[in-house]
Amino acid sequence: MTDVGRLAVREPGLDSPRLYARRVRALAAIYVGLFLCSLTGLALIVWKARLFVTLSQRSNVETLVLAFFFVFFSYVALVSRPGAAGALRIARYALGRLISGDNSTELAKTKALRSGGTSELVAALNVALELEGQPGEPFTVPVADAAGSIGEIVVDGARLAFRRHCAAGSNGLLAFCSHQLNRMLSARGIQRDVDIVHWKTLDDEKCEQYLSLVDFARNLARRMDGGPLWPTVILQPHEAEALRDRLSDLCPALRDEGFLPDWEYRAEHKLPIVPEPLGLASLSRSEQRADPLASMGFILGIVVMVVALLAFLVLFPPWVPG
Repeated sequence: MTDVGRLAVREPGLDSPRLYARRVRALAAIYVGLFLCSLTGLALIVWKARLFVTLSQRSNVETLVLAFFFVFFSYVALVSRPGAAGALRIARYALGRLISGDNSTELAKTKALRSGGTSELVAALNVALELEGQPGEPFTVPVADAAGSIGEIVVDGARLAFRRHCAAGSNGLLAFCSHQLNRMLSARGIQRDVDIVHWKTLDDEKCEQYLSLVDFARNLARRMDGGPLWPTVILQPHEAEALRDRLSDLCPALRDEGFLPDWEYRAEHKLPIVPEPLGLASLSRSEQRADPLASMGFILGIVVMVVALLAFLVLFPPWVPG
């Protein structure tokens, strides 16, 4: 059965480099839409302030709602401005690539991305990964193409890390690796999913506790000279090479993603059975991670609906008794 939460909220658009690039472009478009729609909402409120105050019957509650929307649009415009600026840079580099037709734009993007030191994104897997012929040893997979190195994927048991050399990529890259590993293992006939169970950027304490437990189990297994005590998946060398090739194809999209804000959130959906103010019972579902495409896309939907409502009231103002 398809996990809707995983495909739509946690890890959308990560099945291939082409879909990942489409995800980055969609996220850039969402930031532009958020910025423009929030400015439109602010303009409508300022332009037709007298109309909206009249419609609210000059009641304190309705006027406060109008003030809330003004603050809301201002906040969304402020938050989405870096993403909109990054989207314009992505569009400029894409236009340059169409004009030049060579690799110079990728080199320019690499130079434009913030560098200086090495930052690391970490996720914890439900299984320990080992490379065939290297039991108990960590292994690395470079993330690089002809335009230069972005970083490297470091696998040490259940610890999946992306050591990036510049401000490119996000936690989405770790989820992409998980998807690719599942596809390769499935092709080999291994019915064992490699899933991410903890994200360090969202809950560093639980992630480190889990990884410490995995390390304890692996160290104990080595001392006992027996089989693995923690579920372990062995990767073959050609699978690591295939992952390296797919990561190389992903590099242009990772550089584009580096121009967008790297925001990570949790997600929770509640469906009240007995609505407020009683709120006696409700159904809820939470996700450890909400991909920016899902979270920002949801916010865009809310902003568009509010702006559409304001525009409707401006175009078709209801009759208000004098």
